[in-house]
Amino acid sequence: MHHLKKATFLLLLIYTGYTSVGQSKQEREYQEESEEVKHEIWDDKDAAFKVTEVPEKYNNESAVILALKFSMGADHSRRQEHLATTLHQRIKIQDKAALEEYSEFNIQKLKNSSWSRGFKLVSYMGIRIIKPNGQQRDIDMKEAVNVKNESGDKKQKIAISDLQVGDIIDYYMRINKDEAAIPDPLDYSIGERYPILNFSLDVRIARKMGIYWRYLNAKDSELKRSKDEDGNNVFTINKKDIPKVTDERWLYEKRTLPTLRIFYIRDGNTDVVNGINEEDIKEYLTYQIISVGTLEYGANFQMMKREFPKIKNNFLKDENLKTLTPEQLTELIYYYIRYCTLYRDYTMSTIDVGQNRKYYTPRSHYIANSMRLLLQEYDIPCVLAAAVPRSEGTLNDAVSVNDLEYFIIANPEGSKPVYCYMGSMFCYPGELPSSLEGQEAYTVAVTGSKREKENSFKRITLPFSKKEDNISAETLDITFKADNLQQLNFVRNISAKGQYRYTYMDMLLYEDMLKQERNRVHTPTMLNEDLNAQGALHKRYPEYLEAFSKARKDMQETVVSNINTDYDIKPTDSTTYEIIEQGLQHRSPPFAMRQNFTLDGLVKKAGNNYIVDIGKLISGQIELTTEQRTRSYDINMSFARTVAYQVTVNIPEGYKLEGSENLNKSVINDAGSFVSSTKQEGNTLVLTVRKCYNHAYEPAASWPQMIAFLDAAADFNKQKVLLKRI
Repeated sequence: MHHLKKATFLLLLIYTGYTSVGQSKQEREYQEESEEVKHEIWDDKDAAFKVTEVPEKYNNESAVILALKFSMGADHSRRQEHLATTLHQRIKIQDKAALEEYSEFNIQKLKNSSWSRGFKLVSYMGIRIIKPNGQQRDIDMKEAVNVKNESGDKKQKIAISDLQVGDIIDYYMRINKDEAAIPDPLDYSIGERYPILNFSLDVRIARKMGIYWRYLNAKDSELKRSKDEDGNNVFTINKKDIPKVTDERWLYEKRTLPTLRIFYIRDGNTDVVNGINEEDIKEYLTYQIISVGTLEYGANFQMMKREFPKIKNNFLKDENLKTLTPEQLTELIYYYIRYCTLYRDYTMSTIDVGQNRKYYTPRSHYIANSMRLLLQEYDIPCVLAAAVPRSEGTLNDAVSVNDLEYFIIANPEGSKPVYCYMGSMFCYPGELPSSLEGQEAYTVAVTGSKREKENSFKRITLPFSKKEDNISAETLDITFKADNLQQLNFVRNISAKGQYRYTYMDMLLYEDMLKQERNRVHTPTMLNEDLNAQGALHKRYPEYLEAFSKARKDMQETVVSNINTDYDIKPTDSTTYEIIEQGLQHRSPPFAMRQNFTLDGLVKKAGNNYIVDIGKLISGQIELTTEQRTRSYDINMSFARTVAYQVTVNIPEGYKLEGSENLNKSVINDAGSFVSSTKQEGNTLVLTVRKCYNHAYEPAASWPQMIAFLDAAADFNKQKVLLKRI
């Protein structure tokens, strides 16, 4: 929960663009506007931003936010949306940690995009330091250093020199964004890692724009709604003395903290509505989504419908089958749509085959409709389902239909229902994404009359996966380097099943995935055709080959950086890895990978002997601070899971290991467990470790049980053994 996170919803901009405005004119305009913003904010008479004293009860806090003001204006004119967002904070710095946090700022000064619907973003910043004796100085923003300086993408950072404990830092950031699309929704959660003495929010939305809004997890009376003299809708919140949020881990802010959510509507609808209800969702699911005919999906769906019979015939022939069961057919349809939507390339934009390529996400109602239409072609019954992701809240908290994720539940004859949700290239039929597990969903029939569809509408609860479904298992074979016993060689095998495989997405190469999936779905097309690099575009093919080989080279860096993250030590010399199983389909073996590397830093010399950081062989564990031991909020994790290690330590000749008895631990309770045991066989020590999180959700009352097994794991992590010369 970083102090700038609240402004990030406007900064998460992924497209770079191009602008040809002359540098000097652009810079001149920027400076003029910058001066205006500066006067507007520094000349403001708000008393909250004059406060310098901290109440005694907060003397021991790392920092105290004396005042925080978030304001936003949204306006619509000439087919453009204008959003001006300002974050203004005044913070008293009371220790070294806070000093470090506020001694450098990053600014996205400009971002331009002509791509798709286009936007322009400009931001302005001002920083003022107030010393304990009342002396104040303004930081000269011209001292900011360029991190990126392209015509359509300018990023800067500024270091705050001479900032000291006891100082007050007062800063603002104004972001102006113009775009042709409807603005991103606003989600503002109130609460920071430091206490806030005075919080205010002021959001003004042009009267021409419609609004869906909700104020969650708080007293409705705190939110004041009014109209200003121009008839614009105004939302204000003012709160005093907000305690700090210490439960940052496993916290879903929108489910927990007071949160204002606003979603904008255009199309001449100027209603201001408190969220959507069951009737709205029913109407949307029953008519609007389903009534979208095949024509709406144009060429892409028509191509799938034409091509699928070939896919089916190739599958029967290659797999030597006479016929497919309804369940096999459902799965083939799923994987085929996944291949068409996420593996094939249809665009002519820049060739992208690196890490970013694997994180493409389709629009969920597009997938749901394609799925429904193909299943119907083959008479496989199905229903449409919609749910809200856990991090957003419940169905009753939905602000607009955009909060819902859509998917199909197929009911092939002779099989249990198959969830057909597809959020990425790694999704399986029959599996829900962890974000929807345990949530309530609405389902509705996709065929029949208007009345039949309406009557079929019902609310169901989606299942949670179990700790046995999501397993990350490692076997490690550890050898002391003969010429230097302070270096350990690791042969590490990792296997991941269920939701855990998503953790290793960055280890796979799109090129290898593409080749494997082409075979798996028995596609009749050529590779260059699927890459949109044939005919007039044949020149793109060699570019693809070059990009593939670059991605392969870059992978080495990812491997090294992942090992560094796991053990907090950078591997020395040559590190090799191989993917044994990509784990891309649920009927093939789970993801498996082997790594070979050497770490220096886990063994210290002690006279003739060595001290080995043996507990660190299972990679880092969560260590709770004193503050984190009390918890007031419920615990929301991504999924129930099991992490297992089997570590074989090969003891070098002429040595023995002492102290391994401290490695045996066993904490088992309703929330989870940590169990470790050792056995020595000749010159090897074998460690077996298993850590389980039994549920994705735990009430705050279960926190002591979680602390018990988390502490056992952290304690194991600290254990050392002596490698003693015989």
